[in-house]
Amino acid sequence: MKKELSLALWWWAARWLVHIWVLRYLETNNYEIKEISWTSMWAIVWALYAYWNNSYEIENIANELKIYKLIDFWFNFWFIKWKKLQKTLDELFWNKNIEDLDIDLKIVATNIENWEKEVFTKWKISDAVRASLSLPWIFMPYEIWNNTYMDGWIVNNLPVDVLEWENIIWISALKQKVWKLSKIKKFLWFNTKRSFFEYNYEVLHRMTLLMMKQNELKSIENSKWKSLIIQPNFWNLDYYSFDKIKEFIKLWYEETKKALASS
Repeated sequence: MKKELSLALWWWAARWLVHIWVLRYLETNNYEIKEISWTSMWAIVWALYAYWNNSYEIENIANELKIYKLIDFWFNFWFIKWKKLQKTLDELFWNKNIEDLDIDLKIVATNIENWEKEVFTKWKISDAVRASLSLPWIFMPYEIWNNTYMDGWIVNNLPVDVLEWENIIWISALKQKVWKLSKIKKFLWFNTKRSFFEYNYEVLHRMTLLMMKQNELKSIENSKWKSLIIQPNFWNLDYYSFDKIKEFIKLWYEETKKALASS
């Protein structure tokens, strides 16, 4: 008999693809995913899983999906317009609605008209995904039905609290290691002073991580079910380490195995 569970997931740049190997482990160890919630960019992966119910199929699609070819720069208001992405989403999901899928899907976005979290459970898949992945200041907001949507992580980057099934695994891509904020950086064998932009970027980065950490804790506190946490320590694997995908994969697979073995 298959063990049923729910998943709460979210991305963090280079770490998005490795979630497929969490799904792979669950598939090959007699787990059945009944419900998935997520927010933010690369929501595409989880919609694909709910659509195809097969991690191998997602892996093939993800490998063929060249995101850089979908970028359409538009400097009038935002850096990226995402019209090409919208067309690709429509082609991937063939106008299917969320309620047509076998797995319950909860897609979280931020409605910036009323400042509230919006959870899509019934809607066109491609529209719901697009509404959830508009990163502030970079990607153009998504306007539909007289509402304007931005990235879901603004209000809830790990939506555990929206899940209805009792057995929940939540998977955090936040880097747990805390590093000292410094105006000095190491370059080769020398210590050099960070530039104004480097230092302030580091401050902004840390503020964003702090906000997301607080969102995670709030979501977990508001959940009515006990959850199993998979939260790897990434050590030297950072969100921009696209050249270290194999290391991410091994880490995620082993962390999933360890967490479920001890549950």
